[in-house]
Amino acid sequence: MQKHTKEGQLNNAGFSLVELLIAIVVLAIIVVPLLHSFVTSARTNAKSRSTMHATAIAEDVMEMFEAHSLEEMAEIYEGETPEGFTNTVNRDVNGDGTGIWKYTVRDDSTTSSTYDVVITMDPTRTEYDMFNDKDIVELENLSGERNAVYSEAEDSATDAYLYYKTGTDKDIPTIARYTTKTIQINIMTGKISLDLGLGEITEADTYLVTASTVYHCNTGIVDLGGKSGDYPQNGQDYVIFSNENSLREQADRIRAKKADGTYTTEDKIQNGLANIIVCLQPRVECAQSVIPAEPVDRVIVNNPGNVPVNVFLAIQEPSDEWVNSFGSRTYYDTLLMSYKASFELRETYPAWNPADGDKLGGSDFRSACRLRTNLITNGNTVYTFRNLSMTGTNNKVDGNTAKSIMDVDSLTPKEKKNRIYDMRVEVYAEGDSSTGRPIVTMTGTAIE
Repeated sequence: MQKHTKEGQLNNAGFSLVELLIAIVVLAIIVVPLLHSFVTSARTNAKSRSTMHATAIAEDVMEMFEAHSLEEMAEIYEGETPEGFTNTVNRDVNGDGTGIWKYTVRDDSTTSSTYDVVITMDPTRTEYDMFNDKDIVELENLSGERNAVYSEAEDSATDAYLYYKTGTDKDIPTIARYTTKTIQINIMTGKISLDLGLGEITEADTYLVTASTVYHCNTGIVDLGGKSGDYPQNGQDYVIFSNENSLREQADRIRAKKADGTYTTEDKIQNGLANIIVCLQPRVECAQSVIPAEPVDRVIVNNPGNVPVNVFLAIQEPSDEWVNSFGSRTYYDTLLMSYKASFELRETYPAWNPADGDKLGGSDFRSACRLRTNLITNGNTVYTFRNLSMTGTNNKVDGNTAKSIMDVDSLTPKEKKNRIYDMRVEVYAEGDSSTGRPIVTMTGTAIE
C-alpha cells in the first residue's frame, strides 16, 4: 500500500488492479494444488473402498463354493431375488457337455454399493483329466433310522413247500416250480400335531410301511387234495417302519430343552422315509429241470401317496452251506441265471396314462419311488409301473418304459461328475458385468 505523504496516513482507496491480480495468482498457486489433492484423495478413497468391498465379496464367494457343491450354490443363488435383477446359473455355458458353469448374480450385501458378480467354474484344464468326467457312486440318505428293511432267511420257502407236500405226491422241485412268492410292501402316510413347547404347535408327516409275504401253489397243476394254494392263508402284514414314536420323542426333547433354556435353532424335527431295503432270497430251486416261463418271485410296492423314496431290491448272497445243498457253486449259478423275478410299482397319477409312455406333459415322467437293484443284470427280470388312479387292467406299462419311469439303476448308481474346477470370480460395479472390466478378479481351484 502507498502512504499518503501529506497527511502521513494510509491510503484507504484499497488494492490497485495490479495488486489484486497478483493476489489472485498467488492464491491460485496455493489453493489449486490443495483442491486437486483433496479431489484426488477423495477419488482414491472411493476407489479403495469399492475395491475393498469387491475383494471382500469375491473372498466370500470363494468360501461359499468351498463349503457347498455347484448344484447347492445354484439353488442358493436361484432362490434369491435381488431388486431389479434375476440371478442366473448356466450349467453348461458352451452347450457341448464340457461342464463349464457360469453364475451371474447381484450382491447388495454392502451398505454403500451394489455389485454384480460373475463366477466361472471350468473343469476343462488338461491337468484335471485324470479326476474329471469320472463315474462317481451316488449313495444318499442311508441313515439307519430312516430305512424300512425287509429280509428273508435262505430257507424261508421251506415251510410253504412242506405244507403243500402233505397234500400231494409231487416232489419238492415240482412244487417249487409251480409256486410263486409275492412280497407286498405298502407305504401309508398321515399327519400328526406335535407340541414343541412355548405355544409352538407343528404338523409332521407320518410314514407307516408294512410288508407281507404269500406263497401260492398252482392247484390247477399240483393237486393239493382240496387244500388252499395260499400259504400262509391269513397273509398278515407286519410293520417294517414307523416314524410316529420317533416324532413324538423328538418333540418331547425339544420341549424339555425349551424348558431348561438349552434350546437352539438347530434343534429341529428330523422327519422322512429315505429308503426301503428289500433283501430277496432268490428261489433258484424253481429253475431245476425246467426254466420258469413266468416270474417265480414277485415284489410289489404300493405307494398311493407318491412318497419320494428309494427302493433297494437286492438278491442276497447265499451262504456256502446253502450253495452246497444244490451240489456245487457252478450248478447254483446256472440256476440263478434262469431264475425269474418281477418288480411292480403302484403310484397315483390322474394326469398320466399308459399311452404317454415315460412322458407327461411333454417332459420326462419319473415316479416318486426310484428303484435300485442288482436284478438289472438278469434279463429275466420283469418291470411294471401301474397307475392307481386308473381302473381296469389297462393301467400299466412294462419293460423299458417302466424302467425309465422308475429310474431303475444298480444298487450303487453312478453318475459322471467333474471333481476339480478352475474358479474365476469377477466383481463388477452394478450393471457393468457385460463390459468385461471388473473391479476385482480372483482365481482359485474348487473341489467338488
